[in-house]
Amino acid sequence: MKSFTIKPYEEKYIKEVANLFTNTVHNINKKDYTEEQLDAWASKNIDLKTWKNRLKTSNTYLCMLEDEIVGFYIYEDDYIDCFYVHHEYQGLKIGRFMIEQIFKNADNHGIKLLRVDASITAKPFFERFGFKEVKENHIKRQNQTLINYSMIKDMSN
Repeated sequence: MKSFTIKPYEEKYIKEVANLFTNTVHNINKKDYTEEQLDAWASKNIDLKTWKNRLKTSNTYLCMLEDEIVGFYIYEDDYIDCFYVHHEYQGLKIGRFMIEQIFKNADNHGIKLLRVDASITAKPFFERFGFKEVKENHIKRQNQTLINYSMIKDMSN
């Protein structure tokens, strides 16, 4: 059986990360958001320069299955900024593997509280791992309103 590994982001993967993000948002989140909302969230006209700037200044990790990216997350201090599993690899426990890596990192660094802003689609996933909703957010992007949830997990339990 093949196993997943986590490795730090490298710039040579920029297109794969941007495509994974865009395709996952449009394929997985369409049950909870309109096409206009999805376009405002993840434009299909991918701006690699914006992605390059964002990824080079953040702690981005890739979940690999051999040499293929099957997920990625951005994790800074106590905040999970991005958390995406490739739309063609859903249901294989990749998300579980990635969140467990974050939990280990938080534990190793004495972090007592983890935060995430989760989409409607991702909220049940984070709840399964002990995150609790603290606030519903209404985010305005390109004349669209996107709902997500600020959530926290107490790591001291």
